[in-house]
Amino acid sequence: MSILRVIRDGARTGEENMRRDAELLESHRPGDAPILRMYRWSPPAISIGYHQDESGFDHEAARRDGIDVVRRPTGGRAILHAEELTYSITGTSPGPLFGDTLNTSYQLINRALLRFLEMLGIQADVSEGESRDDARGMVCFKSAGKHEIRVGGRKLIGSAQRRTQGVFLQHGSILVGSAHCDLPRYLRPGTRGSEMLPEQLLALTTGLGELPGSFAGMKSGEVDDLMADAFARELGLSLEPY
Repeated sequence: MSILRVIRDGARTGEENMRRDAELLESHRPGDAPILRMYRWSPPAISIGYHQDESGFDHEAARRDGIDVVRRPTGGRAILHAEELTYSITGTSPGPLFGDTLNTSYQLINRALLRFLEMLGIQADVSEGESRDDARGMVCFKSAGKHEIRVGGRKLIGSAQRRTQGVFLQHGSILVGSAHCDLPRYLRPGTRGSEMLPEQLLALTTGLGELPGSFAGMKSGEVDDLMADAFARELGLSLEPY
């Protein structure tokens, strides 16, 4: 295996984005070349984890504000996708490149993400995991789980992975701004996390737009190029448009 296939999808609806990722996972076969997909969201969308209870979300309020509500093919908690870059990686595990476990694949992908941030002039680290109390919440960016990337103790990237029949899909949100902090507005009163104010969530997270580095002066295509290059270098593969 010597190729990393690359998809640059631009901005799509929440339904299209999650369908595309689900199709990549479904069509992938053990031993196929890994696929890096980079995309954005238009209009903004709330994605709900695969096993997450949907009853706590105010769908009517989201629709009123022009926000899609979709279910992800991966687990984890809800995210409001607005000001962000999103990546997905589809690959083989068990296998020689991504290893045999969820842990080894996460570690390799994190190294690629850290390399990408370093190329932007941003120094980041990987969280050792959240508290049990934080893990019960409805909001992904309320805390940093194990394997998630932070800058200065504040969460920057949230990722989730699904594994099936020798292949996996991992996708993740790389925050650019603070629009994700509006998510508690779309939780019904009494739902865990609905009590959070946007400024409380903002204090726990950070975005590329507020960090020192080269990101502010780059166009979206240039950022995609840099991310693809970082993944190719870390995985030791050559890039091929797909």
